[in-house]
Amino acid sequence: MVHEFGKSLHYEKSQFRRADAFYREVLLVDEIIRFATDSKEDMKMQLQDIDVQLIKTNRVCHVSEKFREKDFVDLYVEVFSKYPHTRGWLETGLADMLVYFVPEVVYWCNAKNLRKFCVDMLFPMIPAEWYKEIYCSATSIISKNMNFFDQQTIVHLIKANNQTSDGNRWCTIGISVPFEFLKNNGLNIRKYLFP
Repeated sequence: MVHEFGKSLHYEKSQFRRADAFYREVLLVDEIIRFATDSKEDMKMQLQDIDVQLIKTNRVCHVSEKFREKDFVDLYVEVFSKYPHTRGWLETGLADMLVYFVPEVVYWCNAKNLRKFCVDMLFPMIPAEWYKEIYCSATSIISKNMNFFDQQTIVHLIKANNQTSDGNRWCTIGISVPFEFLKNNGLNIRKYLFP
């Protein structure tokens, strides 16, 4: 399966109005600064996985936004931006918060706490062979049972063979883990019903 990067970007941009409404109506922010153009300044922020800057009562929060067309009640985390050498957005990003938009629901969590948990605890528990298996596989998703410090959970390894309109290709590999698993391991993930 080839993931068309342009189509994905188009879907994200179509969700900006909903995202901005969430920030204004639920979080009651004073100002939203979106980094969504191809300008040098915006690209610099995007490379740090910062999509939006929210300002509320003179406090600044850098946000990484993720948009999914379906709620699987799990969190997708990019482990490899370009397998096997380039690490993913969670590990290399500098956002303060992660906001995860799915239909009817918005999940909000501290990106720094999530990063620390994943990089220090979760990622080291995932065998390198699992990434190689999904990379070599014809399928785009492989599910594995994992024992995480005496907790059983299912980890889905997800591969996207990306291609741009100019023919540039790369393979992204990430994992998805249930929100409940993350909560059980001390991460505060807030859930908002928001159409």
